[in-house]
Amino acid sequence: MASLDKGRDRAGAPLPRVTAATESVPLLFAAGRRAILRGERDEARLWFTRAQSRTSRTTAEPLRARLAFELGCILLDEGGTEAAESVIAWAESFSRSPSSDILHLRALIADRRGERREAIAFYRRAIAKAGSAVSPLSRVLELRNLAETLAHESPAEALTMYRHALETLRAHDLDPRLAPALHNGFAYAAICAGDLDLAETELAAASRDAARLRIPLMRAYALYNRSIVAELREKIDEASEALVQARAASESAKLPDLLAWCWIRESWLGLKRKDRAAADLAAASARKLSGFSHAEALATLDAMFTLVDGDHLSAAKLFGELASGYLARSDVVTAVALLLWRSVAYRKANALKGAKAAAREACALRRQGPVRVSPSWWAREVVDAALTDGDARCASGLLGATVGILDVPRQAVEIRGDEIHVHGSALAADVWQRRSGARVLRRLFALLVAAHPRGVSRDRLADELWPESEGDKAVRNLYAATKDLRRVLATARGIRLVAGDGGYRLEADQDVTIHRS
Repeated sequence: MASLDKGRDRAGAPLPRVTAATESVPLLFAAGRRAILRGERDEARLWFTRAQSRTSRTTAEPLRARLAFELGCILLDEGGTEAAESVIAWAESFSRSPSSDILHLRALIADRRGERREAIAFYRRAIAKAGSAVSPLSRVLELRNLAETLAHESPAEALTMYRHALETLRAHDLDPRLAPALHNGFAYAAICAGDLDLAETELAAASRDAARLRIPLMRAYALYNRSIVAELREKIDEASEALVQARAASESAKLPDLLAWCWIRESWLGLKRKDRAAADLAAASARKLSGFSHAEALATLDAMFTLVDGDHLSAAKLFGELASGYLARSDVVTAVALLLWRSVAYRKANALKGAKAAAREACALRRQGPVRVSPSWWAREVVDAALTDGDARCASGLLGATVGILDVPRQAVEIRGDEIHVHGSALAADVWQRRSGARVLRRLFALLVAAHPRGVSRDRLADELWPESEGDKAVRNLYAATKDLRRVLATARGIRLVAGDGGYRLEADQDVTIHRS
């Protein structure tokens, strides 16, 4: 066992061949652990299942619990919390007092179900009982998983746990292949704590160990985390280059989950570069690869697009809903950033009470944290919101930012009928080519221009654009067309489509010239 937990798939002489005559729980378990080390998870499940079938009350409790943990983790990775729960029920049929490994498995199951507080409680109990585990490796894994869970709630505590996990790994000469993951997690917690120098040091260690041990997954994650550090240092081109390398590493190692995260972050960087077309393209690439874990990040991107497109009140609503969801899981770091974006959106809509209320809520969370920065969605606007609609105390200590997504240089915009001219040139025809069709969008735009500064009711727009369609279908078509028109208007700053009073109207800045005739 000690040799296997040190990452060696054989100790001195090879493991003896398992036969009907030699079959025993320790030997079967060792064969399963060796398969895990070799990346043979299906074979490991078979060995662990055979070991489980041979287990009795005479089997040492620490070994039985570790067997349950290893088998439960495999079943959990295959998507079955119920199957993992059944392993716990089997293990607890031998002992009423759960060991460290069983509590750890319960924490992982709670994490998978989104029961964050329950997971944290189980992790803490597991660490407290780590002396009951068969190997110090259990303590390393428990510390790492709890630290990962706490990174967005209590970064300082997460840093302490990562340090302890690394020290335990070295002190007991445990599997060195865990080191790159620990360094990566350590770096991410440092980012959440606003300590970018420490993050860079840990990422260098993660990259070095991943290369030496030939672990492409950890190299890809180190590159991804490096892009976050570069962005927060406002080196946007360097951040994009790190993402290009992370995407290449993810594709080579067949890591679709990380690849989707890379595209999500590239979309965000596209907004920071003021390149909306690139941001849209990256977001579309992310959606093709996305799963459940990416849903909220993609929804946040949609909220950012809505804000950039000028539908400020809708954006404020979306940011508020997202912040509530993150808070429900105790993700304070992300919630603070989203509440400050809610404040930004309300101020853009000239809803000053809403702006101040959102900023106050973010500032109250900061005092509980304290929060210095979010690894996602951090830009100049959120720091300004903390200062403008919060207070000087709220803004103090935040990581400064000068790059935003809304600070776009002014363009000379002129509107004539269904044409939009920017610096004297009409928008290219392909800008109007959206799912609703260029002809429909131009007609919709012309109707709104003719009514400016008043609005046009939804019913009138639906009747004008789709006179032959049934009411419900026409309304759905109108909703899709307004979304597409907002995308078009995003290419010409200063003109926005606003919903209200049962219809839509155009809202234009003072330097936009509109000719209605």
